[in-house]
Amino acid sequence: MTFQRKNLGKFGEDEAVQELQSFGYKVLERNYRNQIGEIDIIGKDGSTLCFIEVKTKSGIGFGSPEEMVNKRKQQKIIRIAQLYLLENKLKDIDWRIDVVAVDNSNDEIRIIKNAVEG
Repeated sequence: MTFQRKNLGKFGEDEAVQELQSFGYKVLERNYRNQIGEIDIIGKDGSTLCFIEVKTKSGIGFGSPEEMVNKRKQQKIIRIAQLYLLENKLKDIDWRIDVVAVDNSNDEIRIIKNAVEG
């Protein structure tokens, strides 16, 4: 990953955290990693545990940021979330997977709740 893409990703995550907090989310972890992969943000929306994937785009080519979370990426996020729940003994907790789309081409941030069915 290039330095420029890394900076764009970090910028997007920082913007996503601010937006999530403005909507009442509590951020618990950033860049959580296990043997399956990484999830950008783990937080709570009320009593619901949220695994949050952030996608940031600076241009309009190749679709919207949220369209970048393809089926393969969705399946990986589900597996990461399930392992997190297992490792933390959270079997009876409400949880969901959200996507935050940071679109720099029009300065828009969208929170898509329950974007991936787990």
